Amino acid sequence: MRKSWIIIAALAAALSAGAQTLENPSFEMEGTQSDMAKGWSRWGDWINRETGWTPTKDGACIIGYHHWQIEKPDTSGLYQDLQVEAGKTYTFNVYANADRPTDASKTAENVELRLETTLDGAQSTIATKTYPYADLAGGTDWSLLSVSGVAPNSTLRVLIIVTPAKEGQRGAAIKFDAAELKSTP
Repeated sequence: MRKSWIIIAALAAALSAGAQTLENPSFEMEGTQSDMAKGWSRWGDWINRETGWTPTKDGACIIGYHHWQIEKPDTSGLYQDLQVEAGKTYTFNVYANADRPTDASKTAENVELRLETTLDGAQSTIATKTYPYADLAGGTDWSLLSVSGVAPNSTLRVLIIVTPAKEGQRGAAIKFDAAELKSTP
């Protein structure tokens, strides 16, 4: 009997090693402000937790990037800092959905997923992958965006970065939902 409990405990530990480690991965919990997601930090303009936008991939909330409101050339994004196991490969995923403008306005340039860590007191990129706006699913469909890298130490930052159109009238929006971080040995 004791041997079977040891086996069950070992299986549970193995399963949890690859389990979700992000806080608030579907952005359902409100942060310090209603337009912020608990556990996530943000920078730039108009990247907000939204409760009334559709479609959603999971739950009732998403992160909405309001490209039509952007006036500066700067990126906007959100990130979360995590404690991880050094030497393991981590994959950060998030689903994205893009509005298609009906007028001549320009869409965002791209979405970048990035993994970073702190080395010698500065943020350092471990892995990055960029997805052009034109490649993102629209309507009720969602695109799975993904980036993987090996953590060189016990800190990992996952980032979603949106680059706006370089110039001209901006339009449309991008939605993000159902983020996850998985590890593999």
